[in-house]
Amino acid sequence: MVRVRWWGGVIIAAGAAVVFTLTVLAPLETGWSAYAPLSETTFAPDQPNSADRILSALLLGLIAGATSFLVTADVSVRRLPDRIVIPLSLVALGLIITGSVLGALPMWFASFFAGLIGLVFFTAVHLMGRALRARTMGLGDVKLAFIVFAVPGLFDPWAPAIVLVAMMLISGVWALIGAIRAGRVRGVTIAFGPAMLSGMWLGCLFAPILL
Repeated sequence: MVRVRWWGGVIIAAGAAVVFTLTVLAPLETGWSAYAPLSETTFAPDQPNSADRILSALLLGLIAGATSFLVTADVSVRRLPDRIVIPLSLVALGLIITGSVLGALPMWFASFFAGLIGLVFFTAVHLMGRALRARTMGLGDVKLAFIVFAVPGLFDPWAPAIVLVAMMLISGVWALIGAIRAGRVRGVTIAFGPAMLSGMWLGCLFAPILL
């Protein structure tokens, strides 16, 4: 089981790294340039440096490696372990901040603000659910929100919007299947973490194509 989880993370990381390189880094390296004769200035997009490459690879690999463990834990015990989610979020935040300082691309700022907005939004939904005594998302889902929205922000500033739509569709289909299997609608719950993580990676892979 551990070996399957490990290889699952490697496959996800490899796929995301290939898409990231082809759709984010490579177009910048071979992108446009324009020369203004009056000012004798050449304009060109910012080029990725070694910090952009190394830190983005570390971030994608780290999150991919943890994905299968988090999905398995949430499906099995309906809980996202704090001992994984909290350190993972802190390390991811550290990598993003370091990238914004040492990197040459603006993707780090898009990633940070996407994660922050996602965290605030999910916190508001959780608090609203508690106030209305309605079942919404758990605290584990809220803690995972920063990562789920920050990682796609590296690929495209609007990728988190695709992530939100994808996770809602996945959770809706999963809930429908659960209701059909249970033969009822009332009281049927699902683990939302797998839908969040699946939506995150779908957003990473398809945002460069759709946006």
